[in-house]
Amino acid sequence: MFPQIEDELRRAVLGRRYTDLPRLAELFRESVEVYARSLAPDDPLLPEIAARAQEFLHGALAQVRADREMLAAQLAQLPKVQRYLDEAAERITTIRFDG
Repeated sequence: MFPQIEDELRRAVLGRRYTDLPRLAELFRESVEVYARSLAPDDPLLPEIAARAQEFLHGALAQVRADREMLAAQLAQLPKVQRYLDEAAERITTIRFDG
């Protein structure tokens, strides 16, 4: 529908550029709205345009949610990993090389 904006928004989602998402989503919404308003009110494409736009945005949102869940799970593992790092650091001995 709007390949350039869709691609940019998709790349932002996949690249986890979350700060870009609100601007790109709004640009996408505005583009869809301008295009839809350019059509006749009874144009048979209007429902399809709305459905495709909604599907695209829902897919992007689902990806962001999945990424956030994965990141939250990784963060939850940090205390467990830190324990092993602390234990390993305690076992490390200092090696000096005098020249």
